[in-house]
Amino acid sequence: MAAPFLVGTPGTATAAPFQADAALFACHQRFHAVYSAVRAASCEPSPAFGTPECNAREALFDKMVLEECDLLEELAAIPAHTRQGQRLKAEVILALLPEHLRHNEQDGETQLVLSLARDLVRENAA
Repeated sequence: MAAPFLVGTPGTATAAPFQADAALFACHQRFHAVYSAVRAASCEPSPAFGTPECNAREALFDKMVLEECDLLEELAAIPAHTRQGQRLKAEVILALLPEHLRHNEQDGETQLVLSLARDLVRENAA
């Protein structure tokens, strides 16, 4: 993972931004839980191929990956209304896109998206 995901609940000082982006933060928490579970499951040793245990594990893993994809699409569809929400989305991009790019070509548009995500994270960290 290239950048850490924001985890936790915003404090009382950020209560107003949290309310503005409550749906985004809630979706992110669900996404992060599934994302973490998928990564943990992919590191576990697999049962012997073709066994009922292997088939059950593969079915569960496939279900989690589909849920991760669905939640990522849901996260993408929720507008960020605050800088905290924008940063959250930028951190997800910085965590996922480099992993995705290992298998795909990095074109100018993708470089621009990564650059914008880095800018948003850097700006909001200051």
